[in-house]
Amino acid sequence: MKKILKRFIALRMARSYLNREKTITELERKHFNKSNPGFSDSLYFAGLTTKGFSLVTRMAFRNDKPDENWLKISIPGEGVWGFENYTGHEPAEDGLAGSNRFVQGQLEYICEEPGELWHVKYDGPVFQGKKKYQLHIDLYWHSLVPLADFDKTGIAYDKVAFQIAREKWNKEFFRKVQEIHKVHYEQAGNITGTIRWKRKRYDVQMTGLRGHSYGKREWEEWGRNVWLSGMLDDGRYFHISIVDFSFIKNLKAGFIWNRKEYVTLAKTPSFGDLKLVEPMPKTLSFKIMEPGSVNPVPVRVTMGTFFTFMMDNVYFIRQSHAQFEIGGVKGTGIAEMGINVKKYDVRILDV
Repeated sequence: MKKILKRFIALRMARSYLNREKTITELERKHFNKSNPGFSDSLYFAGLTTKGFSLVTRMAFRNDKPDENWLKISIPGEGVWGFENYTGHEPAEDGLAGSNRFVQGQLEYICEEPGELWHVKYDGPVFQGKKKYQLHIDLYWHSLVPLADFDKTGIAYDKVAFQIAREKWNKEFFRKVQEIHKVHYEQAGNITGTIRWKRKRYDVQMTGLRGHSYGKREWEEWGRNVWLSGMLDDGRYFHISIVDFSFIKNLKAGFIWNRKEYVTLAKTPSFGDLKLVEPMPKTLSFKIMEPGSVNPVPVRVTMGTFFTFMMDNVYFIRQSHAQFEIGGVKGTGIAEMGINVKKYDVRILDV
């Protein structure tokens, strides 16, 4: 009886996300919650090309820890340049809560039209070891598909409830479980604009992926994660992810844009299904199931150029410009693997 009651309560908790009604304009604004310890508002963009420039950039605004920032760019013939939590920026006036402008130093994201158009700018130094050069980017992200709000798509709430119900419930558990209650959405598009590097100007066109999340985020509670997102050559957009927290394991999400609508995948892999022989491999193979299908679809991921980051000296993130193959259809996107270096015996290499 106790197990049944826990499952019922957990299902109500999980489905409460479905009641969070938010307009696109509200989602795209800057969010603060000073009363929530660990609150973070995080935005992310990736721009990917096969032979040209590729980049990832992120900003997070935190209420009780220093803000975070990334920009790393793969430059043809010159490797990866960039910065992480760079503090040498000239001060810049940041947008206020509710603003459409997100700024840290010379790195700036501006929402020109919610859900449709963003402006990403940077004019400042980037680094490779002890080397330093100036980089100027002036890019526009344009949407190709609607927002994928994780409250509405990608998550099977009965499975989330099952995972919650399996855990030992106490006051500390419910404090920590706020970590999974954040608002999160993603979107695919394309990026156009210019990059100036070593006095040369380059016109670029990239596959563009972006995400925005806000809510509690404490990196020390993260155990490990896999996050895969990309565009297939036939126009479909997909996401597959797994997260282990310290307090709950194997939380999963997966959806695919089938060129008409988002559908939540009926089956996505757990960490056990990945059969990892090393903590952070450079290839992955597994299977997924689309709703209504009786045949599993094979997925293969091949990771190439790497962008690495260390979060709060405890959580290592390795992002990769990856090539995907889903059911024989090829595509490109980001493959992220993250791991808590204090909970796993791993040797971190800046690959």
